[in-house]
Amino acid sequence: MRDVVVPLADLVLGARCAGCGAMALSLCRPCGISIRPDPTVAWPDPSPDSLRGPAPVVPVAAGLNTDVLRRVLVAWKEEGATRLTAVLDLQLAAAVVPHLRPGRPLAIVPVPTSRRSRRQRGSDLVGDLARSTARRLTVTGVDAVVVPALAYARSTRDQAGLGAADRRANLDGAFRLDRRDGLQGRDVVVVDDILTTGSTVGEAVRVLTAAGQRPLGVSVVAATPRLPETRR
Repeated sequence: MRDVVVPLADLVLGARCAGCGAMALSLCRPCGISIRPDPTVAWPDPSPDSLRGPAPVVPVAAGLNTDVLRRVLVAWKEEGATRLTAVLDLQLAAAVVPHLRPGRPLAIVPVPTSRRSRRQRGSDLVGDLARSTARRLTVTGVDAVVVPALAYARSTRDQAGLGAADRRANLDGAFRLDRRDGLQGRDVVVVDDILTTGSTVGEAVRVLTAAGQRPLGVSVVAATPRLPETRR
């Protein structure tokens, strides 16, 4: 029955695959297969000091921010295709799994969303993605909760178009600890959608570390390939 209903709905509603534009309610099968998670350690170069020590906070990405996955993320973030949260939570869950330790409960801490982004996109997309990811992990038997522990301490510029140095300066001191209940006794993993220079997750790790809750790792949907920054 689904083989009939879904194509009919696609035809009537005009729904298109976010990856290639073919008829689909979210993603067509080939695009879905092409973005199957492949969790990989994804250190940015250079890496924020807060990720390197005192103990490494290893960043893991489910894929690269290129081709189909990049188009899916753009549709999700910029074009209001929130139905794709149910696709991207699988990616993020796969990036969280390498950080899990047997018998240890998990606290997932999403990077905070600015008021500007909430207004533009109509919701806290990363927070929604974190909660959907936690539900997916819970179904598999992982004791996972989302703790929105961080908030903005000041206004920042839009990161789009900024180089690595400007991104670091823009985020330096931008976050504060908003709550700590729910973190105690759990391994902490910071999550975001895209890792580029590591400035955002680095600031999140810095604040959590200062509060005595150093994260075990960082997990993202996709890492953006980039050339190493020229050192002067």
